[in-house]
Amino acid sequence: MNNEQFINLLKEITDKKQSIFITGPAGVGKTELLKAIYNTLKSKGCKIVLTSTTGINALNLGGITIHKLMGLQNRTDMGYIGFMKSSFLFRGITQRMTKVDYIIIDEVSMLRADTFELINEILKQTTKCDKPFGGKVMIFTGDFYQIPPVVKSWEKKQNQWLFNSPSWMKANIKTINLSKVWRQADVNFIKFLNDIRTGKWNPKTASVLEQCVNRNISKDTTVFFSTNEECDNFNKKRVNEIPGKLYTFEAEIRGKRNHKFKHDKEAIVRDCIAKPTLQLKVGCRVIAISNDKKQRYMNGSVGYVTGCDEKNYIVSVKFEGSNEIIKLRRHVWARLGFDGRPKAKFKQIPLLPAYALTIHKSQGMTLDTAIVDCKNIFACGQLYVALSRVRSLKNLKVINFDKKQIIVSNEVRNFYSELNKYHLQ
Repeated sequence: MNNEQFINLLKEITDKKQSIFITGPAGVGKTELLKAIYNTLKSKGCKIVLTSTTGINALNLGGITIHKLMGLQNRTDMGYIGFMKSSFLFRGITQRMTKVDYIIIDEVSMLRADTFELINEILKQTTKCDKPFGGKVMIFTGDFYQIPPVVKSWEKKQNQWLFNSPSWMKANIKTINLSKVWRQADVNFIKFLNDIRTGKWNPKTASVLEQCVNRNISKDTTVFFSTNEECDNFNKKRVNEIPGKLYTFEAEIRGKRNHKFKHDKEAIVRDCIAKPTLQLKVGCRVIAISNDKKQRYMNGSVGYVTGCDEKNYIVSVKFEGSNEIIKLRRHVWARLGFDGRPKAKFKQIPLLPAYALTIHKSQGMTLDTAIVDCKNIFACGQLYVALSRVRSLKNLKVINFDKKQIIVSNEVRNFYSELNKYHLQ
């Protein structure tokens, strides 16, 4: 999107009060466009709140979860509104909504349809306005081809995709479908990733994957697993194999001293990508999990530990592609309240052992090399998310692959087919 298109988009949002949905494949810059919209509207004094569907992403963006903003407590049924009205929650949300004109929801593709309906109704009732979302301008971002919302096996299937919900279809949401991929430069790799994304299996896709399966790659390359247990066990094993002293860095976790502190503390520990206890050795391969203000490294940069200072909480790292040794100190992740002020803080060295990552926590990262272990892939979009983290096809290896792991919803495919006919920009 060029500068003129961006200015026109802002005019639609602010002047025409147009709600929008920013979508597109991995690596097209959805998050960057989202941040640009948020920062520009914020600088103009607009009343805007930044939310996400997951705690991890909310912490990374510096926002809050949409569930927290709306006072949702793992309920998805409309009967919850009656409960809210009989408690302090309804009054609190009503007061909150008077201070908001624009609501951003990132990773909206992970929001269930029934939850989306509930949010729409809460906004209508708290604002006493029968327009979609109570007259608020909504800015959504996400890719329905990636990790889907969680729906239990015994729940109704229609609870899954929010684009099937009446609220989505009635809201006149304009779609911005970004198509220019910036993460990868190789057109053949981009075509291959798009085939995996949309569930196309053909001889050419198979031949590309076969190259990845048989590839020789460094033992130190990051492995993507589907489960936390696989990831933690692999990292622990590899760190223990390194000779020398094991250095331990404990996170500092703080919050306001009130009855909600325990909940906020538990939530930030659960949602933060950083570990409460970080154990490293000199020579350990590590990955950065925050962006450096001086731009010496970014989220996903990989390097090796050259020194550890437990007393002063400093880890020295030489990142790949640089001769500079950088001293990393503790980074602060904040869990925000409704007023935008921190309710809990998680302070830790922004590093993880880089021998293994979960596919779920890799969203938003860009890596130079990776190995994808497909053994326990079970959900739509998981394989695509993992493969699309890597810049170059020649630095990608795939193990335990079965073409059954290319899982795509026909409903998602039909949704994007209609977008391509009518709503492309």
